[in-house]
Amino acid sequence: MNPKKMNTILRINILAVVVVSTLDLCAQNVSIENAIIKHQGVCDPHIRIFNDTAYLFSSHDYGKGEPIYRMDDWQIFKSADLVNWEKVFVLKPEDTFIGAWKECYATDAAERDGKYYLYFSQQQIQTGVAVADSPDGPYKDALGKPILPANLTPTADYDPHVFIDDDAAKTPYLLWGYTVLGQDYYIARLNDDMITLAEKPRKIDIGKAWENDAIALHKRNGIYYLNSHQGEYATASTIYGPYTYRGQVSKLWQDHGNFFTWHNQTFYSYGVRENWDDPFYRTSKITYAYYKDNGDIVLDEFIANANYGVGQYDARWGKIQAEWFFAASDGLSVSENASGFEVRGISNGSYLIYPKFKHFAENPRLTFCVSFADVRKEYTVGTIEIRQNSHRGRLLGKCKIKSVSDRNTNNVFSCKLKLQPQETDICLVFKGKGGGLMRLDWFEFTAEE
Repeated sequence: MNPKKMNTILRINILAVVVVSTLDLCAQNVSIENAIIKHQGVCDPHIRIFNDTAYLFSSHDYGKGEPIYRMDDWQIFKSADLVNWEKVFVLKPEDTFIGAWKECYATDAAERDGKYYLYFSQQQIQTGVAVADSPDGPYKDALGKPILPANLTPTADYDPHVFIDDDAAKTPYLLWGYTVLGQDYYIARLNDDMITLAEKPRKIDIGKAWENDAIALHKRNGIYYLNSHQGEYATASTIYGPYTYRGQVSKLWQDHGNFFTWHNQTFYSYGVRENWDDPFYRTSKITYAYYKDNGDIVLDEFIANANYGVGQYDARWGKIQAEWFFAASDGLSVSENASGFEVRGISNGSYLIYPKFKHFAENPRLTFCVSFADVRKEYTVGTIEIRQNSHRGRLLGKCKIKSVSDRNTNNVFSCKLKLQPQETDICLVFKGKGGGLMRLDWFEFTAEE
Protein backbone atom coordinates (compact mmCIF):
# COMPACT_ATOMS: atom_id res chain seq x y z
CA MET A 1 0.00 0.00 0.00
CA ASN A 2 1.32 3.47 -0.79
CA PRO A 3 2.32 5.65 2.21
CA LYS A 4 -0.27 8.31 1.44
CA LYS A 5 -3.08 5.76 1.57
CA MET A 6 -1.75 4.18 4.75
CA ASN A 7 -1.51 7.61 6.38
CA THR A 8 -5.12 8.35 5.48
CA ILE A 9 -6.30 5.07 6.95
CA LEU A 10 -4.35 5.66 10.16
CA ARG A 11 -5.94 9.08 10.48
CA ILE A 12 -9.37 7.53 10.01
CA ASN A 13 -8.68 4.96 12.73
CA ILE A 14 -7.62 7.76 15.06
CA LEU A 15 -10.77 9.67 14.18
CA ALA A 16 -12.88 6.58 14.93
CA VAL A 17 -11.49 6.52 18.45
CA VAL A 18 -12.26 10.23 18.80
CA VAL A 19 -15.83 9.67 17.63
CA VAL A 20 -16.26 6.78 20.07
CA SER A 21 -14.96 8.94 22.91
CA THR A 22 -17.25 11.82 21.95
CA LEU A 23 -20.28 9.55 21.88
CA ASP A 24 -19.40 8.28 25.34
CA LEU A 25 -19.81 11.81 26.66
CA CYS A 26 -23.49 11.72 25.73
CA ALA A 27 -24.10 8.08 26.61
CA GLN A 28 -27.70 6.95 26.72
CA ASN A 29 -29.35 3.71 27.71
CA VAL A 30 -29.87 1.66 24.55
CA SER A 31 -32.03 -1.41 25.09
CA ILE A 32 -30.84 -4.62 23.44
CA GLU A 33 -33.74 -6.67 24.79
CA ASN A 34 -35.23 -6.89 21.29
CA ALA A 35 -31.94 -7.37 19.42
CA ILE A 36 -32.53 -9.88 16.65
CA ILE A 37 -29.48 -12.08 17.36
CA LYS A 38 -28.22 -11.50 20.89
CA HIS A 39 -24.71 -11.99 22.28
CA GLN A 40 -23.09 -13.10 19.04
CA GLY A 41 -21.45 -9.86 17.88
CA VAL A 42 -23.67 -9.63 14.79
CA CYS A 43 -23.22 -6.06 13.51
CA ASP A 44 -23.18 -3.74 10.47
CA PRO A 45 -26.48 -5.28 9.31
CA HIS A 46 -27.59 -5.17 5.69
CA ILE A 47 -30.89 -6.99 5.14
CA ARG A 48 -31.90 -8.03 1.64
CA ILE A 49 -35.06 -9.85 0.54
CA PHE A 50 -34.36 -12.79 -1.76
CA ASN A 51 -37.05 -15.35 -2.71
CA ASP A 52 -39.46 -13.87 -0.13
CA THR A 53 -36.93 -14.53 2.63
CA ALA A 54 -34.95 -11.97 4.63
CA TYR A 55 -31.16 -12.39 4.46
CA LEU A 56 -28.93 -10.61 6.96
CA PHE A 57 -25.41 -9.91 5.68
CA SER A 58 -23.32 -8.90 8.65
CA SER A 59 -19.86 -8.36 9.99
CA HIS A 60 -18.91 -10.12 13.22
CA ASP A 61 -17.41 -8.51 16.31
CA TYR A 62 -15.08 -11.08 17.84
CA GLY A 63 -15.93 -10.65 21.51
CA LYS A 64 -16.26 -8.39 24.50
CA GLY A 65 -13.43 -6.21 25.69
CA GLU A 66 -11.47 -5.95 22.44
CA PRO A 67 -9.40 -2.75 21.98
CA ILE A 68 -10.28 -2.48 18.27
CA TYR A 69 -12.94 -3.71 15.86
CA ARG A 70 -11.66 -7.28 15.70
CA MET A 71 -13.81 -9.09 13.14
CA ASP A 72 -12.58 -12.46 11.90
CA ASP A 73 -15.22 -13.23 9.25
CA TRP A 74 -18.50 -12.24 7.56
CA GLN A 75 -21.77 -14.01 8.37
CA ILE A 76 -25.08 -14.61 6.60
CA PHE A 77 -28.37 -15.38 8.37
CA LYS A 78 -31.87 -15.87 6.99
CA SER A 79 -35.38 -15.48 8.41
CA ALA A 80 -38.99 -15.90 7.29
CA ASP A 81 -40.33 -13.55 9.98
CA LEU A 82 -37.52 -11.18 11.13
CA VAL A 83 -37.73 -12.86 14.55
CA ASN A 84 -36.17 -16.30 14.15
CA TRP A 85 -32.80 -16.34 12.37
CA GLU A 86 -30.70 -19.21 11.01
CA LYS A 87 -27.00 -18.88 10.20
CA VAL A 88 -26.47 -20.23 6.68
CA PHE A 89 -22.93 -19.27 5.69
CA VAL A 90 -19.65 -17.81 6.97
CA LEU A 91 -17.17 -16.25 4.56
CA LYS A 92 -13.63 -16.32 5.92
CA PRO A 93 -10.98 -13.87 4.66
CA GLU A 94 -8.52 -16.71 4.09
CA ASP A 95 -10.93 -18.06 1.46
CA THR A 96 -10.60 -14.80 -0.49
CA PHE A 97 -7.74 -12.81 -2.01
CA ILE A 98 -7.20 -11.21 1.42
CA GLY A 99 -5.77 -14.20 3.28
CA ALA A 100 -5.51 -14.33 7.07
CA TRP A 101 -7.02 -11.14 8.49
CA LYS A 102 -8.65 -9.93 11.71
CA GLU A 103 -10.54 -6.80 10.61
CA CYS A 104 -13.34 -7.88 8.30
CA TYR A 105 -15.45 -4.74 7.95
CA ALA A 106 -18.94 -4.22 6.52
CA THR A 107 -20.55 -6.21 3.73
CA ASP A 108 -23.58 -6.05 1.40
CA ALA A 109 -25.24 -8.24 -1.24
CA ALA A 110 -27.34 -8.21 -4.41
CA GLU A 111 -28.91 -10.60 -6.91
CA ARG A 112 -28.73 -10.52 -10.70
CA ASP A 113 -29.75 -13.13 -13.27
CA GLY A 114 -29.95 -15.89 -10.67
CA LYS A 115 -26.51 -15.19 -9.17
CA TYR A 116 -25.86 -13.65 -5.75
CA TYR A 117 -23.02 -11.23 -5.10
CA LEU A 118 -21.43 -10.50 -1.72
CA TYR A 119 -19.29 -7.36 -1.37
CA PHE A 120 -16.92 -7.27 1.60
CA SER A 121 -14.45 -4.82 3.18
CA GLN A 122 -10.85 -5.47 4.10
CA GLN A 123 -10.78 -3.06 7.03
CA GLN A 124 -10.70 0.52 5.68
CA ILE A 125 -8.45 -0.50 2.81
CA GLN A 126 -10.25 -2.13 -0.10
CA THR A 127 -13.31 -4.14 -1.15
CA GLY A 128 -13.75 -7.59 -2.66
CA VAL A 129 -16.66 -9.48 -4.19
CA ALA A 130 -17.78 -13.11 -3.95
CA VAL A 131 -20.46 -14.96 -5.93
CA ALA A 132 -22.87 -17.84 -5.27
CA ASP A 133 -25.72 -19.67 -6.96
CA SER A 134 -27.90 -19.32 -3.86
CA PRO A 135 -28.29 -16.53 -1.29
CA ASP A 136 -27.38 -19.19 1.30
CA GLY A 137 -23.98 -19.67 -0.35
CA PRO A 138 -21.43 -21.08 -0.66
CA TYR A 139 -19.78 -17.84 -1.84
CA LYS A 140 -16.50 -17.94 -3.75
CA ASP A 141 -14.13 -15.07 -4.46
CA ALA A 142 -15.21 -13.84 -7.90
CA LEU A 143 -12.05 -11.98 -8.94
CA GLY A 144 -9.12 -13.14 -6.83
CA LYS A 145 -8.42 -9.43 -6.32
CA PRO A 146 -10.37 -6.40 -5.07
CA ILE A 147 -13.18 -4.85 -7.07
CA LEU A 148 -12.28 -1.59 -5.29
CA PRO A 149 -8.50 -1.57 -4.83
CA ALA A 150 -6.80 0.60 -2.24
CA ASN A 151 -5.57 3.17 -4.75
CA LEU A 152 -8.80 3.55 -6.73
CA THR A 153 -10.00 6.84 -5.16
CA PRO A 154 -8.58 9.45 -2.77
CA THR A 155 -10.83 8.06 -0.04
CA ALA A 156 -10.59 4.62 1.60
CA ASP A 157 -12.38 2.09 -0.59
CA TYR A 158 -14.51 0.23 1.97
CA ASP A 159 -18.01 -0.12 3.51
CA PRO A 160 -19.61 -1.14 0.18
CA HIS A 161 -23.29 -0.66 -0.51
CA VAL A 162 -24.92 -2.04 -3.65
CA PHE A 163 -28.03 -0.37 -5.08
CA ILE A 164 -30.28 -1.65 -7.88
CA ASP A 165 -32.29 1.15 -9.46
CA ASP A 166 -35.92 0.73 -10.54
CA ASP A 167 -35.36 1.73 -14.18
CA ALA A 168 -36.06 -0.70 -17.02
CA ALA A 169 -32.48 -1.99 -17.01
CA LYS A 170 -32.42 -2.42 -13.21
CA THR A 171 -29.11 -0.58 -13.29
CA PRO A 172 -26.72 -1.65 -10.50
CA TYR A 173 -24.43 0.74 -8.60
CA LEU A 174 -21.75 0.34 -5.95
CA LEU A 175 -21.24 3.04 -3.29
CA TRP A 176 -18.48 3.32 -0.67
CA GLY A 177 -16.20 5.61 1.32
CA TYR A 178 -16.46 8.16 4.11
CA THR A 179 -16.81 11.92 4.50
CA VAL A 180 -14.32 12.67 7.29
CA LEU A 181 -11.10 14.68 6.98
CA GLY A 182 -12.27 16.34 3.79
CA GLN A 183 -12.93 13.05 1.99
CA ASP A 184 -16.01 11.94 0.02
CA TYR A 185 -18.42 9.14 -0.71
CA TYR A 186 -18.04 7.58 -4.15
CA ILE A 187 -20.38 5.81 -6.56
CA ALA A 188 -19.83 3.81 -9.74
CA ARG A 189 -22.22 1.98 -12.03
CA LEU A 190 -21.57 -1.75 -12.20
CA ASN A 191 -21.47 -3.83 -15.35
CA ASP A 192 -24.11 -6.53 -15.71
CA ASP A 193 -21.54 -9.05 -14.48
CA MET A 194 -21.73 -7.27 -11.06
CA ILE A 195 -18.00 -7.78 -10.50
CA THR A 196 -16.51 -4.96 -12.59
CA LEU A 197 -17.11 -1.21 -12.70
CA ALA A 198 -18.78 0.24 -15.80
CA GLU A 199 -17.49 3.76 -15.21
CA LYS A 200 -14.92 5.80 -13.38
CA PRO A 201 -15.97 6.40 -9.75
CA ARG A 202 -17.70 9.72 -9.12
CA LYS A 203 -17.80 11.80 -5.96
CA ILE A 204 -21.21 12.09 -4.29
CA ASP A 205 -21.94 15.67 -3.30
CA ILE A 206 -23.72 15.92 0.06
CA GLY A 207 -22.42 19.38 0.82
CA LYS A 208 -20.28 18.05 3.69
CA ALA A 209 -23.48 17.64 5.67
CA TRP A 210 -21.99 14.99 7.94
CA GLU A 211 -18.69 13.32 8.73
CA ASN A 212 -19.08 9.57 8.79
CA ASP A 213 -18.95 6.33 6.80
CA ALA A 214 -21.42 3.42 6.36
CA ILE A 215 -23.13 4.80 3.28
CA ALA A 216 -26.49 3.32 2.19
CA LEU A 217 -29.05 4.25 -0.44
CA HIS A 218 -32.71 3.55 -1.11
CA LYS A 219 -35.37 5.09 -3.32
CA ARG A 220 -38.97 6.12 -2.72
CA ASN A 221 -41.38 7.96 -5.02
CA GLY A 222 -38.55 8.85 -7.38
CA ILE A 223 -36.39 10.34 -4.63
CA TYR A 224 -32.98 8.89 -3.68
CA TYR A 225 -32.31 8.69 0.07
CA LEU A 226 -28.66 8.52 1.14
CA ASN A 227 -27.90 7.68 4.78
CA SER A 228 -24.97 6.91 7.08
CA HIS A 229 -24.01 6.02 10.63
CA GLN A 230 -26.14 7.80 13.25
CA GLY A 231 -29.08 7.99 10.83
CA GLU A 232 -27.89 11.12 9.03
CA TYR A 233 -29.58 11.34 5.63
CA ALA A 234 -29.91 13.45 2.50
CA THR A 235 -32.05 13.30 -0.64
CA ALA A 236 -31.65 13.93 -4.35
CA SER A 237 -33.69 13.64 -7.54
CA THR A 238 -30.82 11.94 -9.40
CA ILE A 239 -28.60 9.15 -8.14
CA TYR A 240 -25.35 11.10 -8.52
CA GLY A 241 -26.75 14.08 -6.61
CA PRO A 242 -26.17 16.72 -5.43
CA TYR A 243 -27.88 15.60 -2.22
CA THR A 244 -29.67 17.92 0.21
CA TYR A 245 -29.20 17.25 3.91
CA ARG A 246 -32.46 16.34 5.71
CA GLY A 247 -31.31 15.61 9.28
CA GLN A 248 -31.40 12.41 11.34
CA VAL A 249 -34.00 9.69 11.12
CA SER A 250 -33.99 9.46 14.93
CA LYS A 251 -32.06 10.59 17.99
CA LEU A 252 -31.64 6.93 18.91
CA TRP A 253 -28.01 5.83 19.00
CA GLN A 254 -27.45 3.66 15.95
CA ASP A 255 -24.79 2.63 13.49
CA HIS A 256 -24.76 1.29 9.95
CA GLY A 257 -28.45 1.65 9.15
CA ASN A 258 -30.09 -0.09 6.18
CA PHE A 259 -33.67 0.48 4.89
CA PHE A 260 -35.57 -2.36 3.24
CA THR A 261 -39.16 -3.02 2.17
CA TRP A 262 -41.02 -6.30 2.57
CA HIS A 263 -44.73 -7.18 2.53
CA ASN A 264 -45.56 -3.48 1.88
CA GLN A 265 -43.83 -2.44 5.11
CA THR A 266 -40.61 -0.41 5.41
CA PHE A 267 -38.04 -1.57 7.96
CA TYR A 268 -34.76 -0.15 9.22
CA SER A 269 -31.97 -2.41 10.48
CA TYR A 270 -29.14 -0.92 12.49
CA GLY A 271 -26.43 -1.69 15.03
CA VAL A 272 -26.16 -0.81 18.72
CA ARG A 273 -23.62 -1.58 21.41
CA GLU A 274 -24.45 -4.50 23.69
CA ASN A 275 -22.87 -2.53 26.52
CA TRP A 276 -22.38 1.21 26.25
CA ASP A 277 -18.91 1.00 27.79
CA ASP A 278 -17.73 -1.45 25.10
CA PRO A 279 -17.82 0.22 21.67
CA PHE A 280 -16.23 -2.74 19.88
CA TYR A 281 -18.89 -5.36 20.62
CA ARG A 282 -22.25 -4.74 18.99
CA THR A 283 -25.56 -6.30 18.06
CA SER A 284 -28.29 -5.59 15.51
CA LYS A 285 -31.88 -4.40 15.76
CA ILE A 286 -34.81 -3.63 13.45
CA THR A 287 -37.62 -1.11 13.73
CA TYR A 288 -40.27 0.34 11.42
CA ALA A 289 -39.63 3.41 9.27
CA TYR A 290 -42.28 5.89 8.07
CA TYR A 291 -42.34 8.87 5.73
CA LYS A 292 -44.00 12.19 6.48
CA ASP A 293 -45.93 14.01 3.78
CA ASN A 294 -42.86 16.17 3.09
CA GLY A 295 -40.65 13.09 2.62
CA ASP A 296 -38.90 13.20 6.01
CA ILE A 297 -38.12 9.79 7.53
CA VAL A 298 -39.27 8.86 11.04
CA LEU A 299 -38.18 5.73 12.91
CA ASP A 300 -40.57 4.06 15.32
CA GLU A 301 -38.83 4.60 18.64
CA PHE A 302 -41.43 2.68 20.67
CA ILE A 303 -40.73 -0.53 18.76
CA ALA A 304 -36.99 0.21 18.81
CA ASN A 305 -37.03 0.04 22.61
CA ALA A 306 -39.96 -2.29 23.31
CA ASN A 307 -39.62 -5.72 24.91
CA TYR A 308 -40.38 -7.22 21.47
CA GLY A 309 -39.08 -5.97 18.14
CA VAL A 310 -40.73 -5.99 14.72
CA GLY A 311 -43.05 -8.82 13.74
CA GLN A 312 -44.26 -9.60 17.29
CA TYR A 313 -46.69 -7.88 19.64
CA ASP A 314 -47.77 -7.63 23.26
CA ALA A 315 -51.43 -6.99 24.11
CA ARG A 316 -50.24 -5.36 27.35
CA TRP A 317 -48.77 -2.46 25.35
CA GLY A 318 -52.20 -0.85 25.26
CA LYS A 319 -52.78 0.95 21.98
CA ILE A 320 -51.33 -1.00 19.06
CA GLN A 321 -50.53 1.45 16.29
CA ALA A 322 -51.99 0.31 12.97
CA GLU A 323 -48.71 1.10 11.17
CA TRP A 324 -46.91 -1.59 13.19
CA PHE A 325 -48.19 -4.31 10.83
CA PHE A 326 -45.74 -6.95 9.66
CA ALA A 327 -47.53 -7.42 6.33
CA ALA A 328 -50.27 -5.64 4.39
CA SER A 329 -52.23 -6.37 1.24
CA ASP A 330 -51.46 -4.31 -1.85
CA GLY A 331 -52.92 -0.82 -1.94
CA LEU A 332 -52.56 -0.06 1.75
CA SER A 333 -50.16 2.67 2.83
CA VAL A 334 -48.88 4.40 5.95
CA SER A 335 -49.59 8.13 5.93
CA GLU A 336 -49.05 11.01 8.31
CA ASN A 337 -51.94 12.22 10.47
CA ALA A 338 -52.34 14.72 13.31
CA SER A 339 -51.14 12.28 15.98
CA GLY A 340 -48.47 10.44 14.01
CA PHE A 341 -49.31 7.90 11.32
CA GLU A 342 -52.26 5.77 10.19
CA VAL A 343 -53.10 3.15 7.59
CA ARG A 344 -54.98 4.37 4.51
CA GLY A 345 -56.13 2.97 1.18
CA ILE A 346 -58.43 0.46 2.89
CA SER A 347 -60.94 -1.16 0.52
CA ASN A 348 -63.03 -4.30 0.41
CA GLY A 349 -60.76 -7.31 1.00
CA SER A 350 -57.80 -5.32 2.35
CA TYR A 351 -55.98 -6.92 5.25
CA LEU A 352 -53.24 -6.31 7.83
CA ILE A 353 -51.23 -9.03 9.58
CA TYR A 354 -49.82 -8.79 13.13
CA PRO A 355 -48.09 -12.12 13.92
CA LYS A 356 -46.93 -13.52 17.25
CA PHE A 357 -49.38 -11.62 19.44
CA LYS A 358 -48.92 -12.46 23.14
CA HIS A 359 -50.53 -11.87 26.55
CA PHE A 360 -54.21 -11.69 25.72
CA ALA A 361 -56.91 -11.85 28.30
CA GLU A 362 -59.40 -14.64 27.62
CA ASN A 363 -62.10 -13.56 25.15
CA PRO A 364 -60.95 -9.94 25.17
CA ARG A 365 -62.69 -6.87 23.83
CA LEU A 366 -61.04 -5.27 20.81
CA THR A 367 -61.46 -1.54 20.20
CA PHE A 368 -60.60 0.21 16.94
CA CYS A 369 -59.90 3.89 16.37
CA VAL A 370 -60.82 4.95 12.83
CA SER A 371 -61.45 8.08 10.79
CA PHE A 372 -62.84 8.76 7.34
CA ALA A 373 -61.60 10.45 4.20
CA ASP A 374 -64.64 12.70 3.81
CA VAL A 375 -67.79 13.88 5.59
CA ARG A 376 -70.57 11.30 5.47
CA LYS A 377 -73.98 10.84 6.93
CA GLU A 378 -74.29 8.20 9.59
CA TYR A 379 -74.44 4.72 8.12
CA THR A 380 -72.53 1.45 8.29
CA VAL A 381 -69.34 1.84 6.27
CA GLY A 382 -68.12 -1.70 6.61
CA THR A 383 -66.87 -4.42 8.90
CA ILE A 384 -63.50 -5.33 10.34
CA GLU A 385 -63.15 -9.08 10.63
CA ILE A 386 -60.63 -10.37 13.14
CA ARG A 387 -59.17 -13.64 11.91
CA GLN A 388 -56.56 -16.05 13.25
CA ASN A 389 -53.27 -16.77 11.43
CA SER A 390 -54.23 -15.40 7.99
CA HIS A 391 -56.85 -13.37 6.12
CA ARG A 392 -58.64 -16.66 5.44
CA GLY A 393 -58.19 -18.04 8.96
CA ARG A 394 -60.67 -18.77 11.72
CA LEU A 395 -63.05 -15.89 12.43
CA LEU A 396 -62.55 -14.57 15.98
CA GLY A 397 -65.03 -11.70 15.81
CA LYS A 398 -66.50 -8.88 13.74
CA CYS A 399 -66.70 -5.16 14.37
CA LYS A 400 -69.15 -2.94 12.47
CA ILE A 401 -67.80 0.49 11.57
CA LYS A 402 -70.17 3.45 11.16
CA SER A 403 -69.40 6.87 9.74
CA VAL A 404 -70.49 9.38 12.37
CA SER A 405 -68.19 12.39 11.93
CA ASP A 406 -65.81 14.19 9.61
CA ARG A 407 -62.30 13.03 8.77
CA ASN A 408 -60.66 15.11 11.50
CA THR A 409 -62.30 13.25 14.35
CA ASN A 410 -61.37 9.73 15.35
CA ASN A 411 -64.13 7.33 16.31
CA VAL A 412 -63.92 4.16 18.38
CA PHE A 413 -65.80 0.92 17.79
CA SER A 414 -65.44 -2.34 19.68
CA CYS A 415 -66.43 -5.98 19.64
CA LYS A 416 -65.79 -9.09 21.73
CA LEU A 417 -63.52 -11.88 20.49
CA LYS A 418 -63.53 -15.61 21.00
CA LEU A 419 -59.85 -16.01 21.77
CA GLN A 420 -57.83 -18.02 24.23
CA PRO A 421 -54.86 -16.42 26.05
CA GLN A 422 -52.10 -17.92 23.92
CA GLU A 423 -49.71 -16.61 21.29
CA THR A 424 -51.39 -16.28 17.93
CA ASP A 425 -51.25 -14.37 14.65
CA ILE A 426 -53.94 -11.70 14.27
CA CYS A 427 -55.22 -10.64 10.87
CA LEU A 428 -57.59 -7.72 10.31
CA VAL A 429 -59.74 -8.09 7.19
CA PHE A 430 -61.79 -5.15 5.94
CA LYS A 431 -65.17 -5.63 4.27
CA GLY A 432 -67.42 -3.05 2.60
CA LYS A 433 -68.40 -1.54 -0.70
CA GLY A 434 -65.81 0.34 -2.72
CA GLY A 435 -62.52 1.87 -1.70
CA GLY A 436 -61.56 4.39 0.95
CA LEU A 437 -63.70 2.62 3.52
CA MET A 438 -61.89 4.06 6.53
CA ARG A 439 -58.51 4.98 7.95
CA LEU A 440 -57.16 2.91 10.83
CA ASP A 441 -55.20 4.71 13.55
CA TRP A 442 -54.86 2.14 16.35
CA PHE A 443 -56.53 -0.77 18.12
CA GLU A 444 -56.48 -2.08 21.68
CA PHE A 445 -57.25 -5.33 23.51
CA THR A 446 -58.88 -5.09 26.93
CA ALA A 447 -60.20 -7.65 29.38
CA GLU A 448 -63.96 -7.86 29.85
CA GLU A 449 -65.03 -6.70 33.32
